[in-house]
Amino acid sequence: MSDTVRIAAAVEGPTDEVALKAALKSLLTNVEFEFQTLQPEGSAAFGSWVYRWCRQSAAEGGGSVSGSSVLSNHDLLIIQVDADVADKTYSSASIRDAPSQDLPCNQPCPPASGTTNALRTVVLGWLGERQCPCRVVLCTPSKNMEAWVIATVWPTNPMITRGNWECHPSPEGQLGNLPRNRRFRKRASDYRDRQNELTKGWPRVSATLQEAARFQSEFLAACPIVSSSAIVVSHIISRLESQNKSRR
Repeated sequence: MSDTVRIAAAVEGPTDEVALKAALKSLLTNVEFEFQTLQPEGSAAFGSWVYRWCRQSAAEGGGSVSGSSVLSNHDLLIIQVDADVADKTYSSASIRDAPSQDLPCNQPCPPASGTTNALRTVVLGWLGERQCPCRVVLCTPSKNMEAWVIATVWPTNPMITRGNWECHPSPEGQLGNLPRNRRFRKRASDYRDRQNELTKGWPRVSATLQEAARFQSEFLAACPIVSSSAIVVSHIISRLESQNKSRR
């Protein structure tokens, strides 16, 4: 791996791209990285483009993403699928070639991991894998990426402080409930305006939300250059200590 980490990401939509990149900027402090989204302009129902990309990449790789060119050309691959996909059916996204009828796969919440674990198995099936390859990182926010965004920009929101925020069925609805002078919409330009805020707030989010913590842990474990940088290792240890304190 070169000094610059080459990251590819299949994401559900443009706002997810902005939020994900903000998190990576927090995790890769003092590490240069290139970030390429694999999604074309626009997005389809419940991120069905991610499904189609996964299936095409598995086919191109001889049956699994492990053999695909995307892993030859990048150091890491992130697949982002929101947990609310587990509530859907393939037919709702006009998907007729699913390898198995494993959706819906939602489970009782809490815990959020009941559903996200089931969804991860589904996504691995799309990729033609039984286990997650070492350079592939799954990102499964519960119930969607807006849960992470709201937890960053409005951590005192009563819906969050009362607990089980990751089980809220529509966290994006809280965007409209932000204080008027801080309100914004779910659009890429508004998210980009707040990218620095999202980056700075990531340690708090990963310390409080289960799926954010899992993504952080798995991403760092998959990124060899991080473990070779003493500065970044110290940064990671500090954050893990902060997480442990918040859980006591």
